[in-house]
Amino acid sequence: MDRNKAYEIFPQSGVSDIKFGMSASDVENLWGVPTRTSKNYLGDKTEVRDGAVVTYSQTDGGVAEIGFPSSYSNVVIQGVKIFQQPDQTIRELKVLDQDAYEGDGFIVFNTLCVSLSGFRGGDPKALTVTAFKRGWWDESIRDMNRLS
Repeated sequence: MDRNKAYEIFPQSGVSDIKFGMSASDVENLWGVPTRTSKNYLGDKTEVRDGAVVTYSQTDGGVAEIGFPSSYSNVVIQGVKIFQQPDQTIRELKVLDQDAYEGDGFIVFNTLCVSLSGFRGGDPKALTVTAFKRGWWDESIRDMNRLS
């Protein structure tokens, strides 16, 4: 995958040409063969391509999450460049989505269907963004605090 390419997150839909619910073979046709395939701690299938991670739901086998590390500098959502200054990113996303939660190192913007990690830690190399399908974080945000 090209880390310099622009990847646009479409809330509740997907990232660029990858849509939630797509099969692994459809993703492979668009983004190529994964360098690693495994299961996450919940048992969901994950595929890694040059640091980007696609997670598939156990329920339907389709794409449920698409994540990028900060080395993908051109990830955007509704005009917000994700890997700019962390505090600025949080402020700009909160304007777009007040249904936001924070806990266990994650910030979840529930309406935009985007989660951030590492944005409070001070290490720009530890930043990640993940777009997720609607409902994917519903259980987890029950234990989180509203983002203030």
